[in-house]
Amino acid sequence: MQKITPTSFEYNPFGTGTRTCIGAAFAMMEIKILLAMLLQRFRLQCLSQTKIDRTGLIVMAPKYQMPMITHKQDGCVTQAIASIHGNVRDMVQPPS
Repeated sequence: MQKITPTSFEYNPFGTGTRTCIGAAFAMMEIKILLAMLLQRFRLQCLSQTKIDRTGLIVMAPKYQMPMITHKQDGCVTQAIASIHGNVRDMVQPPS
């Protein structure tokens, strides 16, 4: 399985070069903090047998909706990974 490793000129939601977004560093820091806070409190799980296909014009995103179930955080991450299929697996290699 080939892992995709885009350069900063292939995947850049904030632009690059002289037209880089002035708030890019703040936005990246903010999303990391927010994600850490959410994952401390909740465990997200895809619905069983969910197919996740990727699409992207400017940023990478799920092609269709990505239905999730939220649980109180209990540390059971393997349950959330087992039922995912689709071409999103071409980009990442989830733990088995």
